[in-house]
Amino acid sequence: MVDQKISILQAPFSIDTISKWTGFLHHHPHGNFFQSSDFLLSFHQCKNYKPIVLFSENPEGTLTGVLIALIINERIYGIPFQRILIQGGPVVATDLPERADVMRGLLKSLRDQISRNIVFVEIRNLHLWDKEAAIFKESGFEWHDHLNDILPINSKERYLAEIKPARQRQIRRGIENGAIIRAAASIAEVESFYRLLKDLYQKKVRKPLPPLTFFINFYRKIQLEKKGVVLVVVYKDEVIGGMVCPFSGNHTVHEWYICSLQNRLKHLYPGVLATWAGIDFAFDNNFSSFDFMGIGSPQKPYGVRNFKTQFGGEVVNFGRWQLINNKFRYNLGLLGYKLLKFWSKS
Repeated sequence: MVDQKISILQAPFSIDTISKWTGFLHHHPHGNFFQSSDFLLSFHQCKNYKPIVLFSENPEGTLTGVLIALIINERIYGIPFQRILIQGGPVVATDLPERADVMRGLLKSLRDQISRNIVFVEIRNLHLWDKEAAIFKESGFEWHDHLNDILPINSKERYLAEIKPARQRQIRRGIENGAIIRAAASIAEVESFYRLLKDLYQKKVRKPLPPLTFFINFYRKIQLEKKGVVLVVVYKDEVIGGMVCPFSGNHTVHEWYICSLQNRLKHLYPGVLATWAGIDFAFDNNFSSFDFMGIGSPQKPYGVRNFKTQFGGEVVNFGRWQLINNKFRYNLGLLGYKLLKFWSKS
């Protein structure tokens, strides 16, 4: 690798390190919340989540690349199941002649941190990696199709006129019938949101969910610094839906976690208003795009995709990169999730 040093960082980070890190992401076209120190603050004291933070610097100490990976510990039928999630992938300076070397160095350093207990590594892309595809492949990653929906934010009036009439009507009626959309105003409201979310994940999603601590951290730290927001849909002092939205700079609002009442107060359209909450926030606060954060594989039917695309936007295939580190446990985990899905429907 040409004149680049890869370092593994440990929290707590110095003020100078955070300043350098934040500035690098702010000026990078693909800098995003999920590769920032703020992302890590959300997981503070979440015992089943451990970050790996990699920096690449040149001899002058200038930051040339960042990679944050999150080790997630869970159990499937009592069997330990560890995986690594990387949201957005490495962020590497765009003007480097040795950019490919920095990418290789970060991915190699990541692989060096992967123990035998890690089942797989997944990079959930936020943009296309056409020029770097060969580097991911030579590092052991395989490409998988995965769709997303990106909604450009410009004129709210034009947007409302263009979306499906049924959605316009549901948004209008839900608000006319007394539902209120706003930022969460207390930890109690975050806890109410979390109860709805946990119920959804236990009964339908059947995937790991961070603990309540994560959402309180987000509210106390990220929302306080206006780097994200917990939006809630409230009716008569009851939280009936909501969305956790981190911001990437001043350009993108991300739909990270979302939920709503499933079987009550249907005249308020809680699910529609929960989704509208994030979109409306992006319009009112002059962001340039709203990111639905994944709408499934194009090869599989997906009801969530049908629902989200009714709110407009451009469907893109940024895909995911995946490295399987333990095929036996990976296949066992897939079987476990399929069984959980089956039982949740029965």
